[in-house]
Order: sequence, then C-alpha cells, then structure tokens
Amino acid sequence: MCTTIPLPYLTKISLIVLLFLFVNLTHLYAEEDKKTQAYYYYLLAVNEKDPVQAENHLKKAIKCDPKSLYLKKTLISLYLENGELKKAETLCKKLLENYPKDREFNLFLAKVYILQNRPLRAASVLEKYLEFSPEDEIILSLLINIYLDQKDWNSALINLEKLLKINENNYAAWIYKARILKEQKKTEEAKEAYLKALNLSPENKVILIEVLKFLDENSYVEDIENLLKSYVAKYPEDQDFIKLLLSFYIEKSAWEKSEKILKEYLENNKRIPELLFFLGYSLEKQNKMDEAIQVYEKLLSENNWKYEASRRIAEIFKTRDKNEAVRYMEDFSKRHPKNKDYYIFLANFAELLDLCEKGVEYAEEGIKAYPDDLDMILTLASGYACLEDYKKVLTLVEPLLKKYPKDPFVLNFVGYSYVELGKNLDEAEKLLLKALQINPLDPYILDSLGWCYYKKEDIDLAIQYLEKAVNRLSEDEAVIVEHLADAYTKKGDKNKACELYQRALKVVTHKRDKERIEKKFESCKSSK
Repeated sequence: MCTTIPLPYLTKISLIVLLFLFVNLTHLYAEEDKKTQAYYYYLLAVNEKDPVQAENHLKKAIKCDPKSLYLKKTLISLYLENGELKKAETLCKKLLENYPKDREFNLFLAKVYILQNRPLRAASVLEKYLEFSPEDEIILSLLINIYLDQKDWNSALINLEKLLKINENNYAAWIYKARILKEQKKTEEAKEAYLKALNLSPENKVILIEVLKFLDENSYVEDIENLLKSYVAKYPEDQDFIKLLLSFYIEKSAWEKSEKILKEYLENNKRIPELLFFLGYSLEKQNKMDEAIQVYEKLLSENNWKYEASRRIAEIFKTRDKNEAVRYMEDFSKRHPKNKDYYIFLANFAELLDLCEKGVEYAEEGIKAYPDDLDMILTLASGYACLEDYKKVLTLVEPLLKKYPKDPFVLNFVGYSYVELGKNLDEAEKLLLKALQINPLDPYILDSLGWCYYKKEDIDLAIQYLEKAVNRLSEDEAVIVEHLADAYTKKGDKNKACELYQRALKVVTHKRDKERIEKKFESCKSSK
C-alpha cells in the first residue's frame, strides 16, 4: 500500500523549492555580473597606455573577481614591466603565503630579486619551489644560470646533476657541466662532459666548435683529428666538416694528411673549387710542384678562384726560373682554347711575373675578341696600371661608370687612377667611399681610400684606412705596405716606416717597385 502526501503539503514544498532556486539563481547571476565587470576592467587595463590608470583598472578587476589568480599575475607583470619592483615583491610574497606551490608566483618573485640584483634571494625562492616540484627543468635551468653568473660552481654542479637525473640526454646540461669542470681545471672530466654533449647533439655545429676549441686549448690533438675524421665520414655532403679537418691539418702543417684527405674526398664528392685550391697548396708545400700546377690549372675557369690559382702558378715559377715561366706561358697558349679565361689568365700571369708589357699584349688581344666584356676591360686596365700608365687606365674605366655605377671594381679603378694622377681627389674620395659601402672589407679599396687621404694631406685618416688594408690582406702586397710606410714617414714615425719598407721589400714583385722601395728604405735608415 502506497503512502500518499496530502495536496496542501505538496504545494508548500513546491513554493519552498521555487524560492530556494530563485535565491540561488539571483546569486549566480550576480557572480556572473561581477566577472563580466572584472573582464571589462581587464580589457581597459591591457589597452591603457598610462601605467597608473592600467594599475587602477586591474585593481578594480581584482575587486570584482578576487579569486582570479590570472588577474593578480597580470598586475605583477605590469609592475615588473614598469620597474615597480617593490610593489611586485610585496604582492608576490602575499600571494605565496596562500599559494606556495604556484609556479608563476615563484618565478615572478625570483625575477624581482634578479632585477634588484639580489641573486642569492632569487636562488633561495627557486630552491624552495623545487622542494615541491623537483623535476621542473625550467626552474632548475634558471637556478643553474644564477649560480653560473655568481661563479658558484659547486652549487651549479649540484643542480646540474639533479637536472641530469631527470633527463640524462639533456645535452645543454652536459655543456654547462663541461664548462664548469673546465673552470675548475678538471680537464679530463670536462672533456668527457663535452664529448657527451656532442654525442647527444652531433649536428649542432656551435657545440662542435666549442668542443674543438677546448680540445685544442688542452692539446688533445689526436682527439681533434679522430673527431673531425668521424664527422667527414658520417656527413660527406656537409662541406663544413671537411673544411674544419682541412684547417686543422693546415694549422699543424700536416701537408701529407691534408693531401690524402682531400684526394679521397674529391674522388667521392663533387668538385669543390676551394678544396681543389687547398689540394694544390698542400702539394706545393710538399714540393710536388708539377702536380700542384695541374691542380691549379683546373681552377682557371672558376671566376672566384682563377686569380688565386694563376697567382700560385706564377709563384711556383718565380721560385724556379723566369725563362721557364715564359715557356710555360707559351705552352699554355698552345694547349688551351682562346676563350675569355685564357686571355685573363695569361695577362694576369704575365703581370705577376713582372712582364707587364706582355700582359698588356694578351689583354689587348682579349679585348679584340671580347670588346664589351667587363672582366676583359678591367684586365687590360690592370695591365696599364702595371705600366703605371693611369691616363690609359682612365680612358678604359671612366666610361664604365655610367654602365656600372655600383660595381666596386670599376669605382675603385677610377678612384685610384684619379689619386695616382693627383686630380679630382674629392671625386675620387666619393667614388671610393661608395665602393667601400658595397665591399667594406676589401683591402684594395681600403688602400685606395687611404692613399687618397694621404694625397689630401689627411695623414691620420690615411693611416687608419691603410692599416685596415694591410691587416685585411691574406698575403702582404708590396705597394699597399709601401703606402702605409709612406704615411708613417709623413707622420714622422721613422722606425715604423723603416720596418714597413723592409716588410714590403720581402714580397715585392716588380723591378721598378723594388728600386723605388729600396731608395725609400735607405733614406729612412739614414735619417733615423
């Protein structure tokens, strides 16, 4: 039998339920309204440029929604952004009393202390947070950086070990560990840590360079060689690794090893002009001159290397016999097709052997075949410059300014010719400064500009540019070194000038340059 409830009681209960629901809904709507107001003030704050007004808006937002941690964090960010560190510190401390495990509040307070230059307080905050979250890698990394900045190596190492327990494959942690051990002069342990880091990130070239530098500083020669050889074998397509190994061999004058590794690499990979050049150079250093010449000849069709290759061939013949060099030129002219590279090589080769007239002959022949070719015109201009006939140089290069107004070589040729002729020096300066803007590190342009200032009697500025020119040369060039010596002579520094004239004489090529520099050197010595 079911128990029934009289109707009047049901009616009363329904009214109570409805009243309860109404009260709760009213409260909910009120809460939502406050959150809406909070969001409104938040939007005002983030779009406000005045920091004081932005702070007021955020405080109103927090008052409307006091439980929102996001709004409080936004306020702390505002304080930090505006350098109000004391306010940020006070608010962080207050919030951490109720939320000690909140990651962002701890980070904010640590940042405040770092900005206040109180690193140990920052470290204390982070250490305390790590008691709750010992595996937080970002916090650990920040803490380690603080200790590194303070050179507190032991504390940094302790926390690095914690980081490595979380993730033993963290290559950055191994790098930091290696650096600390290096600072502590624990060389063997540092080496192990460096190699571990490299093993975990083998393609990171920045780490590789750091590891190589450490190994070199500590004379781990065999380790360097083995490491680089392994990289060349593993990454045959990456030229950086073969170049690093090559640089290592060249630095150590290990020419046989350099030759061997280059021949093996070039046999299995595409021809790389730079590596071909160093193969020739390695052969030259072993006195394998004929083989070196054959390698250099392969580069004569490469725009960026033909001059260097022809220079090396000329240098080889200079050490032998000038007549043999002339025979080589004649033989070359018979063996090779008469294209542009043919004429440019022979003209440059003759010039390097102090056969300027012969060089001009080759260049003039080339101009007949290639009358509008810029490289050919500049080669002939260079020949006339070799003869010190700068009027003829100007007749060739001055008309090129309209067609090639931004070509640094054209600008330099015209500017330098003006300087040598002692005319239009202001215009020469403009042209050479324009050329330098395009090629700011070119030693020949730096020399031309320095020589221009010398002719304008601005000796200090001349020395500034001429010093840069000499320092940028891969090998000393007699005339450029002579220019700097002339500038020091004019300044009255005879000792420096004599030293530079003597340096120029060691590398001089042309007979007339040698005679001129010798006279200056003798005059310099006698006036000291």
